[in-house]
Amino acid sequence: MLEAAGEVFAAQGFHEASMDAIASRAGISKPMLYNYFGSKDGLYAAYIARSGAALLSVLREASSPGATAQERMYDGLVAFLTYVEGHRAGWSVLYSEAVGRAGPAVGSVVEIRSRLAAIVSRVLALELEDPVARDALAHAFVGAGESLANWWLDHPAQSKQETAALLTRLIPR
Repeated sequence: MLEAAGEVFAAQGFHEASMDAIASRAGISKPMLYNYFGSKDGLYAAYIARSGAALLSVLREASSPGATAQERMYDGLVAFLTYVEGHRAGWSVLYSEAVGRAGPAVGSVVEIRSRLAAIVSRVLALELEDPVARDALAHAFVGAGESLANWWLDHPAQSKQETAALLTRLIPR
């Protein structure tokens, strides 16, 4: 159900997506969607939560704890781009919510972005002692990573590894 919902939300946007279209794509009845999720808002929030949890899980496991900040950031970026590549609907929905700053799941997306920034901040702690600089740069890297992923999707000749290396060069040493 959630996979079908994500495909419809990604293709049509939240407001244009209908529960009928989602139910049809999932091969179930519309009342079953309402039974599980209560409303379209509930279904959307569940999809955002699932996509965000999958992304965070991928990033937590991307690199070994003994790696340098540059190695950890590079590994994390490759894992992030791999997630984006394999979950285009999920990425499309997460990103549209992230930039829109409005909608039924904006609170969930803000939480996901905060958790992403916390992961990046821990990586930057290997190179930066100043907690304010670390926090500011972590948020900047999250935004840059989102934008870079969209650029990369439009430039299929560029490999994930080459793309990750571009942003990794900005890590302070």
